[in-house]
Amino acid sequence: MMHPLEHLDDLDLVSNRQPDPEALTLCAIGRNEMYFLPSFLEHYRKLGIEQFAILNDRSDDGTKEYLLAQPDVVLFESKYTYGDTVDLPEDLVARIPNQRILYVWRTALFNRFAKGKWAVQLDLDEFIHLPQGYTFQDVGRKLDAAGARVAYGLMLDVYPKNISVLSSQSKDKEVDPGADWYFDGEPHLKLQENQPPSVVHPGARARLFKTYGTTRLYESLGFPVPQYKNWRRRMRATRFGTKIPAYNVMQKPVMAHWPDGAFFTNSHDTNVPATPHLLMPFQHYRFTGSLYAKIEMAIRENSYSAGSRDHHLLSDLLTQMQKRNGSFCYRKSQRVTGYEGFEKAGVAFGL
Repeated sequence: MMHPLEHLDDLDLVSNRQPDPEALTLCAIGRNEMYFLPSFLEHYRKLGIEQFAILNDRSDDGTKEYLLAQPDVVLFESKYTYGDTVDLPEDLVARIPNQRILYVWRTALFNRFAKGKWAVQLDLDEFIHLPQGYTFQDVGRKLDAAGARVAYGLMLDVYPKNISVLSSQSKDKEVDPGADWYFDGEPHLKLQENQPPSVVHPGARARLFKTYGTTRLYESLGFPVPQYKNWRRRMRATRFGTKIPAYNVMQKPVMAHWPDGAFFTNSHDTNVPATPHLLMPFQHYRFTGSLYAKIEMAIRENSYSAGSRDHHLLSDLLTQMQKRNGSFCYRKSQRVTGYEGFEKAGVAFGL
């Protein structure tokens, strides 16, 4: 039976290395990610990844040449680029309302590498942590025993201590995983059966946007603004104005044993329910020295979701923080020390 998105899969193998159908594969999509790539590959090789299937989206910073030289990387390219939209089958338009090629790519990679076996899918600035001595093979066995087919990861935006440290990192050519990185040390999500997680804490980005006044841009950039029938309901829903507005979706389906007909509905969910009994934490290196260049590129090219509104907000945030020599940390910030620290903070469980 033909997959409903198969006719849009134009991934072209450009490496000499052929895919190994038996290897545990990590799938990724990236453009100009040399800042992260050496550390990314080293990190995941240690966690049991045997093969990397990477879609290069027209990089011009040496990413392609670097990946072609790696013995465990199969490299793909496409005639499309990240921000392109495509015509989806009519019966899928309502389920994938934002018809970006990105979601087709994600589906195509799992169709190729997660059919009948487990595979992992992450962006190149996302570093999962597992318990000491654990590999993804161990996670797969645990998921098999539970009868699961998809598992979520929690996107934890990590950050340095303050804006001065971030500014100094902009001179670095590569991310330093051994530097002092912090995260919001409180539970973020409550996973639920057969439905998206509920938000307990909206994450570092949303917290920082509120702290530094960036939330005033939400409406002008197209973010939905809640409507309340009266002031009493508004006060109750916002905890008298103290509740931090939700901003970015934090869960992602990072590991799958891909059934026939499965597809990504967006970057954060699929049409296959994820298990509510396991949550893998991953460092999302959003606030690193590379952020300044990413913001500049995203705003210039207008290639990211909703007119790169995320990057407009981040640009304003950094401007406000610079004016106040601001800190990224708050009273619940914790230093990243590994899986055990994440588990203790309530942002990981099930392993």
